[in-house]
Amino acid sequence: MIGSKIHWIQTFRENVRVGLMIDRGSVCADNTITNWVVGVVQSQHVGLVRSGVRIKIGERTNLRVRWPIGNERFFVVGQHVVATIPAEAVRLEAGIFRRSTQRWNRWIGRIVLVEPGDAGSVFTVKIHGEDWTLKAYGPVAGARVPSKPWDAVNVVVDPQRVDLSIVDGKSRDQSVGSVLGL
Repeated sequence: MIGSKIHWIQTFRENVRVGLMIDRGSVCADNTITNWVVGVVQSQHVGLVRSGVRIKIGERTNLRVRWPIGNERFFVVGQHVVATIPAEAVRLEAGIFRRSTQRWNRWIGRIVLVEPGDAGSVFTVKIHGEDWTLKAYGPVAGARVPSKPWDAVNVVVDPQRVDLSIVDGKSRDQSVGSVLGL
């Protein structure tokens, strides 16, 4: 086996924790791309028309999720959840200025990869100050020239297009796989 001939493999295996959890990623199936992130419910909101939660993702990022008041969904503050975000729900805008109210999820990001796809260009964008990325379909709104890697963009996600699933804290890595259908 080639792994036994490479001397650093054993050291690497010893340093990697068993059951290492991947907290974010994207899945491509049936010509659609779905981003997913694991977070912790920070707060809840119940209004006259919509309910929602605020989820802590990464170090400093909050993700807002909303649904109509008729959909009874119950989450508890401190609960681990998986948020799935379709690539169609991620909108990229040129520049780094905020153009709308904070009701929407809006972060500054940087394009790290542009790939051709069936439905047009697929952009991978790293969120500023975080170690996670989102995939989105192009083009970038308001861009005067075709966007390329290292361009700064606004990343905007519609809070009503995000779906949530509860992750069991005891077997967290197995639960994330079952939520995503892996």
